[in-house]
Amino acid sequence: MCGRYLMTSPKDAMKALFGVRADAHIPPRYNISPGQPVLIVRNNESGLAELAAVEWGLVPEWKKELGAKPLINARMETVAEKPSFRSPMKRTRCLVPFDGWYEWKTVNGRKQPFLITPVGGGLQAFAGIWTTWHGPAGEHWLETMAILTGPTNGPMRSLHSRMPLVVKREQYGAWLTPHDPLPRGFLESFDFMPETAFEWRAVNSRLNDVRFDAPECLEPPEQERQHTLF
Repeated sequence: MCGRYLMTSPKDAMKALFGVRADAHIPPRYNISPGQPVLIVRNNESGLAELAAVEWGLVPEWKKELGAKPLINARMETVAEKPSFRSPMKRTRCLVPFDGWYEWKTVNGRKQPFLITPVGGGLQAFAGIWTTWHGPAGEHWLETMAILTGPTNGPMRSLHSRMPLVVKREQYGAWLTPHDPLPRGFLESFDFMPETAFEWRAVNSRLNDVRFDAPECLEPPEQERQHTLF
């Protein structure tokens, strides 16, 4: 799954990778959590890619009221069939810019966070879906998104049984193009980035606090830092 991630690349990198305007200041984010505003790349009404701010945690357009548990991930195996996801999967897919994501693993009886990044670094994009919720009487305008995930079958399985789907640059356009109905084998037609394209390392447990969003999130675990002092 993907429950936290970071996006620290400057706006020039966003322009170069996605071909979108990024005029406003984009601050680096080291601990992006569900329920927070995030940036996505989507097609506008003219079919051109644009940068937009939405909330992480998809609220289905047909839902009558906001639920307590946000839908932050959608499984690739069921995203085209589940009522919460099937409409945005057909019509409103998006790319979610990121520089890395986090997973937790129990080490010596403690939950240890790990940072997963592309080998060699650099900005990448999760496969996502988004939608607009207007409420039962049309009184709201809330845009939200979820990140698609798939099973891990290689070395990353030591961290988690699932990982976010990462779209390759040459397939960005295909991912953003709407289809209704969705073509047979649509997801299978994508060559998502493999586990071997990523590496990971343990990072500071200060990351566990969703309110903490600073470069210190990327530092080594506290015990490792203490060890280097001697």
